[in-house]
Amino acid sequence: MTHLPDGTFQLRTSLVSVAFPRSLASIGDGAFYRCTSLVSVDLPASLTSIRPHAFRGCSSLAHVAFPAGLTSIGDNAYNGCTSLASVTFPAGLTSIGVYAFCACPSMTRVTVPTTLTSIGHGAFRDCPLTRVTVPDTATVGYAAFPPATTVLRLPPKRMRDLQRWYEAVAGALAYKRCRPGLVLWLERANIRLGSYGPGGAARQRDLEEFEGDFAPLVE
Repeated sequence: MTHLPDGTFQLRTSLVSVAFPRSLASIGDGAFYRCTSLVSVDLPASLTSIRPHAFRGCSSLAHVAFPAGLTSIGDNAYNGCTSLASVTFPAGLTSIGVYAFCACPSMTRVTVPTTLTSIGHGAFRDCPLTRVTVPDTATVGYAAFPPATTVLRLPPKRMRDLQRWYEAVAGALAYKRCRPGLVLWLERANIRLGSYGPGGAARQRDLEEFEGDFAPLVE
C-alpha cells in the first residue's frame, strides 16, 4: 500500500493507535478525522505527504514525529488537536498548509526547517506559541502565527517583501491581544503602523503605510 484512502478511519472514536506499512507514501484527506481517542501514530519513513484534514480533531494526540522524507502537510491536517504539545518537523519539509495546526492550545513552541518555502494562512492560529523561527526562504500567509507570540524572529532579507510580511505581521497586529513588545520593537525598527486600537494593538493599515527599516527581532 502506498496511499491510505480518504476518510478510511474517520470518526472511529475507539481507535487508540495505528501503525502503517513501510511502503506508505501519503495519507488521504480526513483519513483519521475526529478519531478522538487516537494517542499514538507511527508514521513510516516512506511517508512524503499528509493530505488535508488527515488528523483533524484528534484531540488525544499529544506528539507527532514526522519522518525525514515528509515534504508537505496539508490544510487543516492537525487542526483542533487539542492535546498536541510538540511536533518534530523534518529537514526536508517544504510546505505547511492553511490552518494546519490551528487550535492546538497545548503547542507552545515551534521551529521550522530551513527548507520550508510556504506557511499557509492561519497555520498556527490560536496556538499559545512562545517561540517561532521562520527561515528566509518561507512565504507566510495571513495571520499564520498567533498575536500573542512572545518571540518572533523575522529574517531581514524576506522582510523586504512587504506584501508577504504585511499579511503575516500587520495582520496579526490587527488582533486585540497583540503583544506590546512586538509593537515596541516595530516602532524601534522605524516601521510606521498607524493608530493603535483596543488593548494596545495596532490597527491594520494599507500596504503603502507599512514601511520603514527592517531588522530581526530577538529576545
